[in-house]
Amino acid sequence: MILKKLIKVLEERFPKEMAESWDNVGLLVGDMNWEVKRVMLTLDCTEEAIEKAIEEGVDLIITHHPLIFSPIKTITTNTILGKKILKLVENKIGLYSMHTNLDSNPEGLNEYFGKKLGFIQGKIIEENIYKDNSYGIGRVYKIENIPLEKLVGKVKKDLNIDKVRVVTNDLNKEIKKVALVNGSGMSYWRASKKMGADILITGDVRYHEALDALEENMDIIDIGHYEGEKIFVDILNEFLYNYVEIINFDRGPVFKTY
Repeated sequence: MILKKLIKVLEERFPKEMAESWDNVGLLVGDMNWEVKRVMLTLDCTEEAIEKAIEEGVDLIITHHPLIFSPIKTITTNTILGKKILKLVENKIGLYSMHTNLDSNPEGLNEYFGKKLGFIQGKIIEENIYKDNSYGIGRVYKIENIPLEKLVGKVKKDLNIDKVRVVTNDLNKEIKKVALVNGSGMSYWRASKKMGADILITGDVRYHEALDALEENMDIIDIGHYEGEKIFVDILNEFLYNYVEIINFDRGPVFKTY
């Protein structure tokens, strides 16, 4: 399949227009006319991922996190970024990023995150409209009352996570509404609280953010950034199944717990 045709398929379902203004999504490296037979799905375009792609004869890497965010002044082997870009080009491997446009899509990562936990009919925290379709970052779900301690166990089980960080004054607190934001979502805790959420499940929670939420009686479950977004490959595996051959690459979390 020609790359531009595959991109058209992707962007019809996950339009780039749904990405946040600061984001950098779409084709980051490659030629629209390259032939694509094998695609690798991976959270980040690491050197290890590129080496695996070369070994497996991959034509296109699709990542969640963009390799390129800021303007680049030089592309040389003096930097890790330059090395990776050059290696991709030398081996005719394209690089495509699906980040916040995948997060916020009605059939995207935030929605899938909720389904993994068995939640339904979530309300978008930051709602936007694109071609008459609602999309946006985050979801808030009304659920059957559940003690926080039991919810923590459910999150760990359903998402296959060994450990989480919990911010609370009371593990026995009854949870009636849950907010979810994949990745780094603490900037949405106040908006979640205004929508009636008792707790926010997200990642990358910093100390002072957690303290502010705690003092305003907003509980937090920090599942980690990687842990909340590694499931993006499940969405694309299902979507791209009939178009190309797919392999998944997961290097595991950056942070290790000992």
